[in-house]
Amino acid sequence: MNAIMPRATIEQIVGFRNAALDLYSIAYDRLLDAEEAVAAAKVMAGNASPGINGFNYGHEGEIKRFDEAIKLPNRDEYLRTARKLMDINVWAYIIERTDLERLMDAEAKKTLRSQMAYVPDRVDRRGQLITDEEAAKGLPEITVENVQATIQQFMLDADMIFRRGLANVFSHLDRRFRSHDGFKVGSRMIVNRVCDADNGRFSWGSKRDELLDVERVFYVLEGEPLPSTGTIVNLIELDRSKNWSPMQSEIESRFMKIRIFKNGNAHLWFTNKELVEKVNKILADYYGEVIGDGNTTEADPFAEVKHLPARYFGFFPTPDDAADRVFDGRGSRSFNNGIIVFQPKDKPRLRILEPSAGTGNLARRCVTVPARAGRYASEYRYDNLVDCVEIQPHLAAELEAEGHYNRVLCMDFLQLNPESTSPYDLVVMNPPFDRERDIDHVMHAVKFLKPGGRLTAIMSAGTAFRETRKATAFREFVASHGGEFVDLPAGSFSELGTNVNTLYVTFRTKA
Repeated sequence: MNAIMPRATIEQIVGFRNAALDLYSIAYDRLLDAEEAVAAAKVMAGNASPGINGFNYGHEGEIKRFDEAIKLPNRDEYLRTARKLMDINVWAYIIERTDLERLMDAEAKKTLRSQMAYVPDRVDRRGQLITDEEAAKGLPEITVENVQATIQQFMLDADMIFRRGLANVFSHLDRRFRSHDGFKVGSRMIVNRVCDADNGRFSWGSKRDELLDVERVFYVLEGEPLPSTGTIVNLIELDRSKNWSPMQSEIESRFMKIRIFKNGNAHLWFTNKELVEKVNKILADYYGEVIGDGNTTEADPFAEVKHLPARYFGFFPTPDDAADRVFDGRGSRSFNNGIIVFQPKDKPRLRILEPSAGTGNLARRCVTVPARAGRYASEYRYDNLVDCVEIQPHLAAELEAEGHYNRVLCMDFLQLNPESTSPYDLVVMNPPFDRERDIDHVMHAVKFLKPGGRLTAIMSAGTAFRETRKATAFREFVASHGGEFVDLPAGSFSELGTNVNTLYVTFRTKA
């Protein structure tokens, strides 16, 4: 860490900061003396001309500035503002010195700057400060220990910051890269809306940032800073400044070539094969081994099912936020795509299946649900019959011990015969993702549904765009059942050690 910023330098920065706060405190006291002196002068001026305002019409602004030349907030507010402003600037300087932002993509930079942004004081009706918690979400207070610990953490996280930024860069350019499903950088990429289709001008905003981010990745891998000139963005700007009308052009920078068409879309190629290979290795390392299987050649694309369990059983229990999004239908184009787990009282209890129950994060949400609010709430029942299937014995035993479920089966779901169970109203699942096992599990789960039954499954993001026969056929199946794919936020499963991106699919069987 000393190579980035020696402790002596940190101590000097913190010393300057603390000395400045002391000087602000002294300055406030002197301003307070001045305020009191001005108040005394105003009293004496009133004694000289009691009850007289004079002929001051038309000069109210100048008079107000004179009257408020010294108008102090309370001491705590003044010193708190001084500290916040100074600490923001000090952290910005430290981050600049560490060169951390060079490793970040535009989205990560935006997040960091938002975290560091000044939070103005706000108070409630009683005058109580209500921004303390909001301000505390920023970077920590400037102390030698905090600065040193933060820099050390930045250095430890630097590799992940860069890999995450690189993955974001390519996922923004081409949706296929949201999951490393055998798609590799190096083939031609189509980038939409690089230029305005009406006037041919280079678009401001996200496309500009994305292209700069891609080039920044290659410069970082070469151990060089992003130059101020000669980037692909600079060259496009120069090319488009010559003619403000739709046109086709081809531009090449140090690492890439771009061909822009009259409709504003473009094709992008990367020209340094060695760097492209490095990028692909980083993507593979970041996303892990969730690779699509492109060898399905039989007539029925769903016939080849991988019955051998996934490595570690593909076990990634559903995080709470992802589960909540699936149940409330967040991100769906239809408000009706949240999972409804209650019934009118004159109907039998819902039968629900969780075929990859794991720790029960999905199944548990189905057993007893919070009662609805409102006038007709009492007309519904909120308890359901939930069956769980779990291949790992210790997890199945824990589910059984909870005592919530109608039945817990310890077995491989793909070996369960649908004829051995009653049909279900709803299937909710988070199956193994790798080598398109998620598709195998979902297509098997369909066999357990009643006519008109509902299935919702968390799946690999690659399911929505892989070009294998199985994935293509699965998308056609979902579409034919009026279903949709809904992206979950990037990194939804990162807390579990996998960065593979995910979505959920939801559809109904035909009645």
